[in-house]
Amino acid sequence: MSDQDPLAELVSRCQQGDTVAFAQLVAATQADTYNVAYGVLRNPQEAQDMTQEVYLRAWRALPGFRGESKVQSWLYRVTVNTCLNRRRRLRKDLVLVDAEDALVDVAARGPSVPERVTLKERNRAIWAAVARLPEKYRLVITLFYQQELSYQEIADGLVLPLGTVKAHLNRARKALAEGLRLPEEGEDAGV
Repeated sequence: MSDQDPLAELVSRCQQGDTVAFAQLVAATQADTYNVAYGVLRNPQEAQDMTQEVYLRAWRALPGFRGESKVQSWLYRVTVNTCLNRRRRLRKDLVLVDAEDALVDVAARGPSVPERVTLKERNRAIWAAVARLPEKYRLVITLFYQQELSYQEIADGLVLPLGTVKAHLNRARKALAEGLRLPEEGEDAGV
């Protein structure tokens, strides 16, 4: 380790498992680490979270630190990489949220409010009826309709023959059709 690094002694102690030395290292570098994180993320809460993440990673990685650079430079790289990874995840999440908002906008232009309420009520009634099915039927209905798995994926996941999955799904549909009488178009649901 470089003798010119004022934190070299702390790092050496940290590498031997000295948690007090690590707390001192954090105290000595935390402000700079936070500032770098904030510079990348431009969000105080995210920067604070990522600063904590950096020190968790640093504690795990310190035993392998060879001292070829100053600790502060090494922490800078860890911080930048951690924050860039976080920023990528945040962007991905933002795209997903935007896509969901777009779907909501499209749906809002679709059925009218009363139609949407009726659809929600029907969905609630259907899933309440699904909840009353025997477990083997409830499971295949849920995997097929909510998880959108294929027959084969369900068979593989439940370790059942493909024919059994198809039979369970067919029986579940029949049980639901017999158990649910949905109002016909234009018929008053309250009567």
